[in-house]
Amino acid sequence: MAAKLKSAAPGITVRFSAPIRDLVTRLARSEHRSAAAYIEQLVERDLREREQAERVVRVYTAAGLPDAPQGQVTREKDETTERHERRESVLNALFGAA
Repeated sequence: MAAKLKSAAPGITVRFSAPIRDLVTRLARSEHRSAAAYIEQLVERDLREREQAERVVRVYTAAGLPDAPQGQVTREKDETTERHERRESVLNALFGAA
């Protein structure tokens, strides 16, 4: 049975000035990587961080709204005490209740 060869991923050409190229090469070497592997790792890390940042939920409220009573989350029909307390805690944290 012949071994299936792994196809190489398509490449991207990146051009750096000599000082940056030399620095990238030194940093990669210090981590026992090739420059290409070092750059790939940097790009993957940046993409993970961007994906994580997109998961952040921001809630904006208009200035001047009267303060709403906090901690008064209405229980849903057939909601368990545990689920209600957890939901109330999350909503109070999001909307700034103490």
